[in-house]
Amino acid sequence: MVKTQPQILQDLMADFLANQNLVTYAGIDGVARAIMFAVSNVIAESWNDLTQATRKAFVETAQASDLDTIGARMGLTRNGATQSSAVLIFSGTVGTIIPAMTLIKSNISQAQFQTQIAITLGTANPSIQEPVGDNTIGDIVIAESVTLGSVSKVGVGELTQFVVPIAGVTVTNLLPSIGGLDAETDDLFRQRILNQIAILNQGTQIFYQTLAQNADTSVYSSFAQYNQTNLGTDLYLVKNSFAQYTSTQLTTIATAVYNAQRALSPVNCFNITPTGVSIGFAFQRDNSVPINTIYASLATQIASYINSKFGFGVTIRYQDILDIIIDTTGILNLNLPSFILNGLQTDLICGGLSVPRLIGLSISDGTTTINNTINQILVTP
Repeated sequence: MVKTQPQILQDLMADFLANQNLVTYAGIDGVARAIMFAVSNVIAESWNDLTQATRKAFVETAQASDLDTIGARMGLTRNGATQSSAVLIFSGTVGTIIPAMTLIKSNISQAQFQTQIAITLGTANPSIQEPVGDNTIGDIVIAESVTLGSVSKVGVGELTQFVVPIAGVTVTNLLPSIGGLDAETDDLFRQRILNQIAILNQGTQIFYQTLAQNADTSVYSSFAQYNQTNLGTDLYLVKNSFAQYTSTQLTTIATAVYNAQRALSPVNCFNITPTGVSIGFAFQRDNSVPINTIYASLATQIASYINSKFGFGVTIRYQDILDIIIDTTGILNLNLPSFILNGLQTDLICGGLSVPRLIGLSISDGTTTINNTINQILVTP
């Protein structure tokens, strides 16, 4: 039978009176100790709840340097503004050398970009896995912006001017730049703090990615792989401008990750080599829309799609690219048999240690051709 509150109170009072000799006793089986133990638990839980609520409220209201201080306590640093990067195509006499750090500027905003490695026209550039099949094009190379943030972004065909001219060589960017993010706002940094896991499980992908990003905020993504030779970890990095790290930067990040991990197993860092994505097709054009307008629109849309799929081992779907082409203003009919994705009419599957990057687009309306053909050979590292 369920007892009423008065009945329960009466039982408690009877038990209390029957054990008065234990009231002033502070031993483990003492009544007073039991009461204080119960009360202390309730107070501790309430205090903890209040403390956590206060901390969360502070994170949600803190701004600027106060928020930076909170993030630092959790091992997080506010992401600064990033560089942009663009794929440049140099054309000229075969054998001409384009030195590393060659400066190219926008013909609109005057934003400057510099090449990351030296290349020789007509010779394949292995840093982007794109053997060149047409020596009239020369070669391609990734260039990074000199300035940071959204002001460094450029559109299709803007990077055409040399700061210091190279005789007989022209340059352009067939695709819009990527990257060029402004510094992380309070709201974005606050959300990252709230989502941060204070203690990560050793050996997981997120564990190594977090350590790498804490070591260098320019790390966009990473992929950790066990090295059976030295029983350590090989960490493949993607920079947030999608350009390449220098050997010194890779060593610095590897050292920081090594010192931060609990296992203290060897760590080596490597650049990811992007898998180039080349697209070509013929179509019937609406004469009221210039082909250059169509090309710029396609380059922007396809680049945006591939950037949204950016990741390790992803699949670039043939049908998705087809839908973008069909929906582009100015394209009346697509010659479907001519539409190829990296020379094939199938999906493109990147290797497990590779990420996609749009580097070539060739279109023809039967009269005019914008033919920046780069023969794509898919290579999985």
